Amino acid sequence: MKRRWLVGGLAAILLLLIWTGGRRHVRISREPGAAARHVIILIGDGFGAKHLEAAEKFRRSPAPFSGWPRTWSATCAARGSYDPHLAWSDFDYAAEGATDSAAAATAMFTGHKTGNGRISVSADASDRLMTLAETARRQGMAAGVVTSVEISDATSGAWMAHNDRRSNGFAIADEGLWGDPGATGGLRDSPFYGGGHGPTEPPMDVVIGCGHPDWDGRHFVNGAIRNKLARESGLSGAFLYLERRIGEGEAGARLLSAAAKPSTTRLAGLYGGPGGRLDYRLADGSGANPENPTLAEMTRAALAVLGRAPEGFVLLVEGGAIDHAAHDGFMDQMLGEALDFFDAVQAVADWVDDPESDATWDNTLVVVTADHETGYLTAGPDVFPDRPLGAVDARTLSLEKGVSGTGLRASWEDGNRNDQIDPGEPVHWCWNLTGHTNGLVPLFARGAGETLVGVFVSGRDPVRGDFFQNTDLFRLVECVLGPARR
Repeated sequence: MKRRWLVGGLAAILLLLIWTGGRRHVRISREPGAAARHVIILIGDGFGAKHLEAAEKFRRSPAPFSGWPRTWSATCAARGSYDPHLAWSDFDYAAEGATDSAAAATAMFTGHKTGNGRISVSADASDRLMTLAETARRQGMAAGVVTSVEISDATSGAWMAHNDRRSNGFAIADEGLWGDPGATGGLRDSPFYGGGHGPTEPPMDVVIGCGHPDWDGRHFVNGAIRNKLARESGLSGAFLYLERRIGEGEAGARLLSAAAKPSTTRLAGLYGGPGGRLDYRLADGSGANPENPTLAEMTRAALAVLGRAPEGFVLLVEGGAIDHAAHDGFMDQMLGEALDFFDAVQAVADWVDDPESDATWDNTLVVVTADHETGYLTAGPDVFPDRPLGAVDARTLSLEKGVSGTGLRASWEDGNRNDQIDPGEPVHWCWNLTGHTNGLVPLFARGAGETLVGVFVSGRDPVRGDFFQNTDLFRLVECVLGPARR
């Protein structure tokens, strides 16, 4: 087991803070053997504090990461800021200046705030920003991404590419897969090849997700991308490629079998369903299509391949459809996707604990967080999210429906069946928005560097407690990665 460096590292950072007079100038140096070998970041897209509460209530047990050290993250995009006083005194404040996934992911993965819609570039799109994945790759580490939505959507896109607009999915996919935003086409073929900022070398080692063009690839993945993956599959240095096929179940088993081959050093999987993403898993576990792997199976496959990398790896795992369900205000779908995300976190923890892997909690950092909150889920209309939700179970799920005249959904005891929440009618929960909020989201960290989280605290919320900026996730991981190994 590697020597634990947390105490010394923390002391070094605190001394540097005092010396520089500000936390933004943190830099840490240590012996080459002291840096983490593995960094795994799991993002529940749109997954806020009340989503977590709802999922734990439904499953009647804590989330697999609930006992890990926790802080909170402020998610505002460029030129925005979080005001703890307004957050709990003005109910409408949460809807003001909310980030999108592209800006939030860019902040977390580059350490720089940017404007909504930007993919790892500055707010004015003039500067290409260095990502955590690039930092790791330059140190000789491997890198991968797993997502339950399209591989070139906002969160995964900011991890593996740079682009002026999140809608340019073809260029984003090309850059992540082959390091060239024009690997399969150009603007003459589609406007979705635009906005690139040059090559990223080397590209990802593992890319598993959705957007297969046979299932609504839209502006994320086209036939040229799919065909290049299939044509090159198994060639020296290329991805081993798997995909969804009609009538072929056990997709997860096939993916895991391919990942288990010692010769597999690069792996790509392209799957899909309605809307381009995996079919919704519902709260009771139904709904998933066996022609697609689960998020947990995708995660285990990625770990099997990346775990062979001699210098370690960084991996992003996104539960992306939590956000879609929350936008629509469907608790059943949100819970199913959240529980699927929990399974992926458990798969990571099991891998770290597995004596057959080279991972330990001394050489691996695992972070679980969200890019933003979606839906403003609370205990009732215009109720602040400091109040606990009501019952979340099969019966209250069956009560959820649209609230007449609002465009929103809620679960309540509608005694007179007028589709309105009348005085005296008990409410179990309510979606107060169809969009994002700027509220704090939880961040859990376990393993190498977990105690460094406190160094970056920038404020205190009267309800949530200490919080930092989402840009500080980049700085945390940058410290944990340590100096280059070459």
